[in-house]
Amino acid sequence: MAPTLQDRPDVAVFSEIGVIEHLIRQSVAHHLPPGMTYAHFELLQHFHRVGDGQTPAELAREMMLSKAALTNILQRMSALGLVSVLGDVSDGRKKRVRLTRAGQETHAGVLKDMKWKMDLLREGFTEGEFRQALPFLRNLRLFLEEVSAGPAPEASSRR
Repeated sequence: MAPTLQDRPDVAVFSEIGVIEHLIRQSVAHHLPPGMTYAHFELLQHFHRVGDGQTPAELAREMMLSKAALTNILQRMSALGLVSVLGDVSDGRKKRVRLTRAGQETHAGVLKDMKWKMDLLREGFTEGEFRQALPFLRNLRLFLEEVSAGPAPEASSRR
């Protein structure tokens, strides 16, 4: 019998990644304070990793969102007191996004609430298993970024 689409390893990998992402989003969402969404948490995570001070346009690029979507997220986060959007002192036309103390505390609180889940994850898998998965996942991400950035090949070259 011919293998089905579900039997293909490339399809299975993307299926697993999709389910993992869904489970992570669902898990995080259970620990978010009222009014906060997973998109807000992702931005808090970004600030925690790389720091704040970017322009909304830079954040939109880094978060792979449209400027309109990011503006909406920033407006909602600002209303929650998680970020402040201030004029750039060196260029009055630009704005800079800063994480507030409330944003830092909210991020820390969500991570604290989820600590038991992270502990279980670390008990279930070794550091070596995580390290072993990283090269493939990084290469897959880099490949997809490259393919996404370039123009589609001509129909004759795709065969």
